[in-house]
Amino acid sequence: MVAAFIFMISSNCNERKMAGSAIRLTRAFLPLLLLALTSCSSSETAEQQIKLASSTAQAAVMVTDAWLSGAAPPRYASSALQSFTETLADAGRQVQLASPSDPARREAVSTALGRLSSAAKRAQTAVDAEQHAQAGQAQRELRAAQSDLATAYRQYFSPDR
Repeated sequence: MVAAFIFMISSNCNERKMAGSAIRLTRAFLPLLLLALTSCSSSETAEQQIKLASSTAQAAVMVTDAWLSGAAPPRYASSALQSFTETLADAGRQVQLASPSDPARREAVSTALGRLSSAAKRAQTAVDAEQHAQAGQAQRELRAAQSDLATAYRQYFSPDR
């Protein structure tokens, strides 16, 4: 997996301001990139997938927020959200393959992961269509699904299982 961040600054922009924004965005996504690069093994556990999904969902919220505020260009935001959607969908598939003692717990996690993936896709669609209201709604859906995932995670790994 190779990722590159290219920031072009036109001569009529405040270069220092744009460079600062680029550095902040890069710092924000570097941990996510490192996590994604280190978690490419086929033997990943459900816990690792859930943690990856949680980080990915937070990144999707941040990218959507950056696009809504004008700090991220639409092309970048759309591409990032597409990647996040795919990562979330894959995490859902991987969790489905896991076999905890209680299938209902696995289903709760899978449902939350599906909601996250769908919300990230809606955010991408809204960015592509330059629909700020829909992007804001998708961002709220991402946050709600993050909460559901956190609850499902606690239940999935509770000691009474």
